[in-house]
Amino acid sequence: MNARQAGSVSLGDQPGLSPVAKDIHLGAGRLHLAVRPHLGGGVASLAADIAGQRVDLMRPAPAHTTHFNDLSCYLLAPWSNRVRGGAFPWAGAEVALRRDWPDGTAIHGAFKSLPWEVTDRSPFSLRLRCDTSRHADVNWPWSTIAVVRYELDPFGLGLQLAVTNADTCPFPAGLGFHPFWRRRLSPGDEAAQVVVPVHGRYPCEGMLPSAPAEDDPATAALRRGVCVDALDLDDVFAGGGGEIRWPSRGVSVRYECGQTLTHTVVYAPRPPSPHAEFFCLEPVTMVNDGFNLLARGWRDTGVRTLAPGETLEAKWRLHVSLP
Repeated sequence: MNARQAGSVSLGDQPGLSPVAKDIHLGAGRLHLAVRPHLGGGVASLAADIAGQRVDLMRPAPAHTTHFNDLSCYLLAPWSNRVRGGAFPWAGAEVALRRDWPDGTAIHGAFKSLPWEVTDRSPFSLRLRCDTSRHADVNWPWSTIAVVRYELDPFGLGLQLAVTNADTCPFPAGLGFHPFWRRRLSPGDEAAQVVVPVHGRYPCEGMLPSAPAEDDPATAALRRGVCVDALDLDDVFAGGGGEIRWPSRGVSVRYECGQTLTHTVVYAPRPPSPHAEFFCLEPVTMVNDGFNLLARGWRDTGVRTLAPGETLEAKWRLHVSLP
């Protein structure tokens, strides 16, 4: 059975009407994906049929939430993580963004809460588009177009995210994905185990790097594999890819990252934190606060300068293995 034969879809609205104010549901084999175009174009759920039950692999989003941080996975563009003080120097001027996180930073990009338009879809794929010039009060001063494509098949999920400079002058850019994985797929299970082939952690103050990445015990633990219950991290690492395993259920998800996804943010609070029911392995193209670090002369920030008409793309494939 190929992906097209295995596909199912529930769209809510007729083709050609956008933006869509309902989740779009895709299905392929035993995998099920829900995307929420009207809230940042992000993922509302990713689930699998296991032993006759539908099991959420990512933390499912509440049906009526209006907050991007409640999504199962949201899209990071045209920057990822934090911008210190919501400002950075560019082309001889200071760019001021809205500080939209309690720590006084500008966080996770400008598209995370905007409605996205459906440009094409099938029983197992979906493409969305968002143009900042069509929205008021966007937290980004340049005209920018973002496009995301989701493609589900019986063996996993592919995501392709891109931003294009639709302005008349260059600007800095970065991309990423922010998934919330369930620590345990059912009560009483062993916690997930992760292997992430990173090669350095950035010393940080308030999640903002203060020195270049260096190998350390946390980096070594992620490389060799570790139970998430043994971690207590909210850090950015150099390197990407990796695998998540839920040993009690015989389920695994392997990351295949395109060449632009050169960094990984790991958020894994230690129990009994109220957030410890999930953890995040975020593949990103840039280091936290990369715009300011680039201005200070740091190398390997992952920040790209986009000329007018130029596009930055990030590809992320999730290979899902089920029992």
